[in-house]
Amino acid sequence: SDNKWIVGEWNRCSTSCGAGNQTRHVECNAGLDHYCPGARPVSSQSCSEISGCDYKVGEWTACSTKCGPGKRTRDVVCQGTKCLGARPASAADCTGRAPTCSQCQMRVWGGSDFNGWEHSFAPGEYSSVDLEFKGLKCDDVSSLEIVGEFCEAEVFEYGDFNKLHPGWSAKFAQGKYNSQDLVSRGAKNNDISSFRLVRNDTVSTADRSTSNTSSKPSRDIVAKVADPDTWRSSAASLGVVVSVALSFLSRS
Repeated sequence: SDNKWIVGEWNRCSTSCGAGNQTRHVECNAGLDHYCPGARPVSSQSCSEISGCDYKVGEWTACSTKCGPGKRTRDVVCQGTKCLGARPASAADCTGRAPTCSQCQMRVWGGSDFNGWEHSFAPGEYSSVDLEFKGLKCDDVSSLEIVGEFCEAEVFEYGDFNKLHPGWSAKFAQGKYNSQDLVSRGAKNNDISSFRLVRNDTVSTADRSTSNTSSKPSRDIVAKVADPDTWRSSAASLGVVVSVALSFLSRS
């Protein structure tokens, strides 16, 4: 018998990336399938193709640092079981250049938090005399703001940067600090009598967030030492001790 199946070439896969389906022409040359011997050849089958598989690349993230060397990343996903060609980079070096990288300024408010009188300062050292000259009321500081990623302020209880008097000091990095923040970091009684403002590219976040709260001498102790009655009482007690000692020596 000349009856036979006529089978064509497979068509291209229905997709260029991933799983799909492909077909081919199949017919019996006698017209009806039952005139051809054997089972009818399949006319469709599943297929897989990667020629059109591409990488889906997302947007770069912001640099991991606001200032200086850092890293940035992006999503890179193969849209299929396999992608041809080199995989695009998902990480890269970057340099943070936030506006605050080069800034260094300290703003000080008095009266109420971020309200009332206000003064701004550039980097430098400011004693109580300097502050009074600029009109800052040292015993009425309610809040402050440090502007600059590498800007650091150290404030002192006394107007001479605590050189002659032991007192508290506290450090502040970039940020805004209300009256409660000042107290929690060691700046007490709304009283900042001197401070230093510096721009330090090497200072770490941990260093910039610390504060030092050395104790001020007790006002009660100072008052008692300065009290004339206290001095007279101490002198009288010393006289009694000396008299007893001399009496003992005269007997021996």
